[in-house]
Amino acid sequence: MRIALVGLGRWANAHAAAARRSAAIEIAACFTRTADRRRAFAGEHDIPWPAPSYDAILDNPDVDAVVLSTPNDVHVEMSLAALASGKAVLVDKPVAIDVSEGLALLRLPEGHAPIAVAHHARRLAGHRAQKEWIERDEAGDVQLVNATFSNNRGAAIRPDAWHRNVRGSEAGVLIQVGIHQVDNVVHLLGAPRWVNARFAYGELGPSMPITAVVSIAHASGALSTVTSSWTSPSYYRLDVQATGGTMEYWLDHKQWTSPDVDAHAEVWLRPTDGERTRLHPAPGDPMRDQFDALAGAVAAGADPGVSVLDGLQALAVVEAAVQSAAAGGMPIDVASLVRDAGGTPDEIRAISGP
Repeated sequence: MRIALVGLGRWANAHAAAARRSAAIEIAACFTRTADRRRAFAGEHDIPWPAPSYDAILDNPDVDAVVLSTPNDVHVEMSLAALASGKAVLVDKPVAIDVSEGLALLRLPEGHAPIAVAHHARRLAGHRAQKEWIERDEAGDVQLVNATFSNNRGAAIRPDAWHRNVRGSEAGVLIQVGIHQVDNVVHLLGAPRWVNARFAYGELGPSMPITAVVSIAHASGALSTVTSSWTSPSYYRLDVQATGGTMEYWLDHKQWTSPDVDAHAEVWLRPTDGERTRLHPAPGDPMRDQFDALAGAVAAGADPGVSVLDGLQALAVVEAAVQSAAAGGMPIDVASLVRDAGGTPDEIRAISGP
């Protein structure tokens, strides 16, 4: 599958490296609005075509898919344009800046090219082990998931950076960092029904939260918490508590984009009746694996991985958290949020559960 990398910031370097690790991918083009930057990126990553415009990429029949690492507020617009040109899409999280905008992707007619959302964290070996433990019914009734993801990159964001200025930036750390764990808890526990949140502010000013604490009640009856900081050192952990025991997962976030990321993690199972034991789930390469899944979808109609619906469920939690924090932690009904965003009854049930 011949791809074009669009948006050539820090994360595009990780995408380029992951694509080179895939036997199913060839990087055919790249684009960013600054000509010098796209030429330098093409030279650095041995990409043959630094395209002069996004339209030029969409018009090129030799490009099969686009990978969008662009500012959050143009994800939907650029995804729709690519799909209209017949190209597959891998779009970075969040899938959109709000549910209202993201519904346009959910409403695409059947037969369009594949689109996947780059929530690659759910592909980590530890999370795969947790999901399989639950699906094998060895966990019993899942009661609670506690997840945290922090890093201190927020302190380095310039005042003019898009992360601080585009629509949706009022979610701060949650939409840029914590959303990875939001996707994980929804993937493990199912659709989000109610959300409560509190935000704290600091170095980035009074309009951009650097710390978030989010509580989610899932349609399954389970509860989860997601905590995230943008100015404390890297920390990544997710623990599942169930009637059958507890499965704990810790990851060295400094290895987040490494091909051997799963070698820098620990997974422990503590059964209700038994000794705490370290597990060794089969390792993968999550960033490469999402490219392989998209290539499989293009070639054979396989599942491309994280769907638009998955992306919208995570985004709905983030949007509800913003509303809750603004209201002093008041619970927000996700179904009502989707309805207010213009969702149909079927879309409401799909996002927030039956």
